[in-house]
Amino acid sequence: MEKALLTQIEPLARLLLTPSQIGDLLGLSGEEVAELQNPYKVAGKLYRRILAEQARDLHEKTLRLADVGSPTAIDEANQWLRTAQISIE
Repeated sequence: MEKALLTQIEPLARLLLTPSQIGDLLGLSGEEVAELQNPYKVAGKLYRRILAEQARDLHEKTLRLADVGSPTAIDEANQWLRTAQISIE
């Protein structure tokens, strides 16, 4: 996939759009959408990195809200903790 196209994909991925949604917006071919879904392709690695960055940012914001007592944020943080613990057991 060309660098110019990857540059267009990045801001859309930051909005947490799916590969199919990004494909629809940019008029990507089925093969190009498949590249976004493939963790071994450059586009797929970019997409997953951006999703991980966005998840990190959302987790940080949620944990800050949990620290000040937001019940919803506390519940969400507890669920993330359980998921993380299960992933290492």
